Amino acid sequence: MHETHLIKPIITGISEHAKKEGAKRVSGIKLKIGALTGIKEDSFKETFSVLAKGTALEDAAIEIIFFPGTRIEVVSFDIE
Repeated sequence: MHETHLIKPIITGISEHAKKEGAKRVSGIKLKIGALTGIKEDSFKETFSVLAKGTALEDAAIEIIFFPGTRIEVVSFDIE
């Protein structure tokens, strides 16, 4: 779960924004992940799921687009 330090700020940021919007939950998240980060999609999603337990992001569908680079970007997220 070496992705933990990358995922926690994403969860925190999206949670704070969703709360400001009055959302009860986040149903979907679209991310762009740089291929040079070495992140594997399955491992990232599994770690995200564990860390999101008990938050508005629990059970959110995650779509990942890989691109050449080293960054992780939140492209969009859907709130309810």
